[in-house]
Amino acid sequence: MDPKNQVYPSFNELPLQKDGPAGNAWGLWGPDDQIGCLNHLTDDVVARAAREEIRTGSRISLNWALNASSYPTLTRKNLELKLINKAPLKIAHDDEWSFNPQCSSQWDGFRHYAYQKEELYYMGRTAEEFRESTNPNGVQHIAERGIAGRGILIDWYSWYQAKGHTVDAMSPHPVPFDQLIEVLRYQGLTDKDIRPGDILLIRFGYINQYENMREDKRAQLDALYKKQKPENIGLEPSEALLRFLWEKKVSAVAGDTRSFEVWPCTQARWHLHEWLLAGWGMPIGELFDLEKLSRACSEAERYTFFFTSAPMNAPGGVSSPPNAFAFF
Repeated sequence: MDPKNQVYPSFNELPLQKDGPAGNAWGLWGPDDQIGCLNHLTDDVVARAAREEIRTGSRISLNWALNASSYPTLTRKNLELKLINKAPLKIAHDDEWSFNPQCSSQWDGFRHYAYQKEELYYMGRTAEEFRESTNPNGVQHIAERGIAGRGILIDWYSWYQAKGHTVDAMSPHPVPFDQLIEVLRYQGLTDKDIRPGDILLIRFGYINQYENMREDKRAQLDALYKKQKPENIGLEPSEALLRFLWEKKVSAVAGDTRSFEVWPCTQARWHLHEWLLAGWGMPIGELFDLEKLSRACSEAERYTFFFTSAPMNAPGGVSSPPNAFAFF
């Protein structure tokens, strides 16, 4: 299929590889595709977003610190930084970093999660292929292209609080799709305002609650997480949500919670990590720090911005810190 002359299939036409797993879009962008839904970020799409969204030049980092999730631990290795003093040879320093790239703000790449039953990753690739070569589904392909375009913050947490509700972000609280649409309207947008290539960022309040956690709860969760995988708030997987993301041609999604979708996931049929990562090649961002962005959007009464992300060029990598910024 020629990507330039393709007819974009409807959600009902999925899967494209009919003998493959549910929902797959394998082959839509050619037989050797490595970047999936990031193909929506054409030069024209990025240029338009830059023209329309960069107005004041102010910029906001969306990167949580690499040691921020150390207590309670979220089970992945945090940053260990070794400072190397080069004196007396010269008055200078080097350093060495050691960390799991999924310990803090991160993109899940296309080696991260497969269709669990079929054991197949994006484009039908297998774990054996990953052992043989750094090329298939390596995060370097995303790094080479970068992720840049119009970002939209869906500040669910502020909306939920404004309605007088409270929520424990460290519990498996499912956020249904219809509430996202309500939040968009609350912010002066509608689902019709979503354009091809948009990058959706959803604030669930996870980092806000993590950073302001009481000491007794911090100690309780730290002990619990050493025995079992953490639970977290996140999107409720559903057909309506997936249909929306597909038919709006969203290029990437991210949130401030540790798995984007609610965890544990009980909707196996619509499991987002399977459909988005393995099925469509849509990067999933997790633990993005959206606190300053939330305040900036509220003050400006504007929830769109120019988004940039430069993942690390790590051949064969599964994931990467996002190095992400919002420009106003």
